Amino acid sequence: MRHYPSDSPRAAARIVVMSLIADGHIGSAEIEELERRGFYARLGLYAGELHEVVREVCEDLTRCSYLTWDDVCRVDPHVLQQLAHEVSDEHMRRNVLMLCESAVVADGVMTCTEAAVIDTVKRAWRMH
Repeated sequence: MRHYPSDSPRAAARIVVMSLIADGHIGSAEIEELERRGFYARLGLYAGELHEVVREVCEDLTRCSYLTWDDVCRVDPHVLQQLAHEVSDEHMRRNVLMLCESAVVADGVMTCTEAAVIDTVKRAWRMH
């Protein structure tokens, strides 16, 4: 996985993207929920930058053996922990978790894989 500077907007956005792709796809309801929650402003991104982060995450995941694709995208928990450690700012961490949790339930369901991503990040940050 590529590395972003610690506490950078893209490091934070990548964690949100990981939660979005955990069920194998990103739904329009999830994107709309992120926009309603002020995704770009909260993380310090430019409008539309989410699409670039999604592309970068997918490129990284397909180049490496960090995941298993079947009907879902299961990313290695150790990789998720490493990515989580790139965000140390407490305010940004709270924003990331709020955005992840809000977006993954926007379609009415939180899958086991989406919950696993969020739980892994919370454990890495020692947040409950």
